[in-house]
Amino acid sequence: MDYALLTRDLRLADRIADSLGRGAHCGERRGDRFADELTMLRALRHRPYDLIVFDARCVSATHNPVLSWRACHADSRAPVVVVGSFDGPAEMFLWYDLGAADVLTLPFDPNELYVRATLARRGQARAASAPARLSVGPYALDRDTGTVKLHGGAIALTSREFAMAWLFFSNPGTCFNRGQVAKSIWGNYRDCADRTIEQHIYKLRKKLSLGIANDVALRTVYGFGYKLEVGSCSDAHEPEFAAPTAAGPHPAA
Repeated sequence: MDYALLTRDLRLADRIADSLGRGAHCGERRGDRFADELTMLRALRHRPYDLIVFDARCVSATHNPVLSWRACHADSRAPVVVVGSFDGPAEMFLWYDLGAADVLTLPFDPNELYVRATLARRGQARAASAPARLSVGPYALDRDTGTVKLHGGAIALTSREFAMAWLFFSNPGTCFNRGQVAKSIWGNYRDCADRTIEQHIYKLRKKLSLGIANDVALRTVYGFGYKLEVGSCSDAHEPEFAAPTAAGPHPAA
């Protein structure tokens, strides 16, 4: 089992390594420890892991570039297990709501962490067997293959363009500000300028013919960001604004 661990606690890292190395059929195990989210994110972009472990004491649930990036990349969705000290059930549920497969309080039993991590991996494998597809108007998106079809015809997109398409098509009518788009696609707002986002939006509109001869359009919400409009949804009600933690599909490598 290859896992990525985010913690600055060396003793905790040793305990987790001991726990995840258990089991007669464990096979080879490799654990990479990271002290910050951006370093971990760079590693996740370049190599696959079987499991991601967060030390909740050194990472934010609500402004987490790794979770945002993971949400947009079907081929990089290793299950996330979170360990830490929590103020109460609400804080633990927040991690589940944001995509964690399991949450354990410190101190944890090593056998329990091993069992829960194994079950998380099994659950992820079952989920991966079901294609992640969605259809919006004449568009069909397949996250497993990273493809978009318009009226049955395939459209070539880069990985970042597809991640951006999935973000908006899976949340029609929801407004995302530039920071949310950047964190979902690049994993970090500082990694791209507003101009970069605008260029990707422009290319996506052009490649997908959004707003041209169909009822699906990617609109600019001035003073806020962007949203996907389907048919007359914008006339039916006020647009919903994504919470600061909104994560779409995963960021692209």
